[in-house]
Amino acid sequence: MSDLFPFIKELTELTGPVGQEATVLDYIEPLWQAAGARTERTRIGNILAYAGGNGPRLLLAAHADELCYLVRAIDANGFLWLANGQTWERKTSLRNWFTIGQNVRVLARSGELPGVIAAATGHAAALVLPEPAELTWNDFWVDTGLSRDELITRGVTPGTRIVWDATTVQRGPHIVGKALDDRVPLAVITEVLRRVPVHERAFDLTLACTVQEEVGVIGASALAARNQFDAAIVVEIGLAGDIPGVDERALPLRLGAGPALVHKDALVHYDYALTRALEQAAARAHIPFQHAVFGSFGSDGAPFMKADIPAAMVVFPARYTHTPFETGHLGDIEALIEWLAAFVRGGAS
Repeated sequence: MSDLFPFIKELTELTGPVGQEATVLDYIEPLWQAAGARTERTRIGNILAYAGGNGPRLLLAAHADELCYLVRAIDANGFLWLANGQTWERKTSLRNWFTIGQNVRVLARSGELPGVIAAATGHAAALVLPEPAELTWNDFWVDTGLSRDELITRGVTPGTRIVWDATTVQRGPHIVGKALDDRVPLAVITEVLRRVPVHERAFDLTLACTVQEEVGVIGASALAARNQFDAAIVVEIGLAGDIPGVDERALPLRLGAGPALVHKDALVHYDYALTRALEQAAARAHIPFQHAVFGSFGSDGAPFMKADIPAAMVVFPARYTHTPFETGHLGDIEALIEWLAAFVRGGAS
């Protein structure tokens, strides 16, 4: 486990927003090649690593992209007005108050620019603004300290992506940072490739690093259309509810209790036989794990099921998903690696 955190830190701190994942792709592909896989990069950017083995064609998939904002307009005074990287409208949830005050990277064409998400605060807010009943996309903005003309000169336009500027740190057994979704699973499947020699594999193994999962499972849909796999396991972040105010009846997963087997999410019910085989593999390897049903969460698994490819999903539990302070447990992540390695060795029997 000691070598796992530096690898995760490097992966999560990479800049790779939806639709602009090249830095992550360029990082992961040589690692897979060094582990003996033959790689292919598809036209929209997915990476496939053909690793070999004996048996059915199994895909392990994790996505490269992290959530982002986009510039929707540049204020006359140089402030950047934001659009959500997913579906958005005039208002946003008051639960997104945590965004204000966060440092960000503006991915200008000339290079990354530092900025901060700002809002009217303190004395100015008390003098001129009523208490908000809602939070809208006009209530906060990015301040880079540059003028409108300077931003345009540096290549900032509507559509320029903005990501969190956060350092990944270890606090006891926990890791905290941005883009644990879904860079930790990329580390997980890379470790499975490294730890299970080709002659021990009960599957003809392929790894996939997919693009644009966060906006409609775009990369996975393109891969599923090829229909070249017998089964697919999607590796993801999970939703832990072990924080104040969250009822375990809604989110029973907790950090430190092991990875989780997800039976359904908002998009699909996962293949029962494959899910059961994963459960049996964990039992044979004496790996504790949790069970989960997600109602406000979708993943790359649905496109594979729609393409007649049986799919399952396994996750590491995490607190504070879709923030720059996502939090996971190194023990859960290591157990997830061991679980998938045991499955790849033992097959679906």
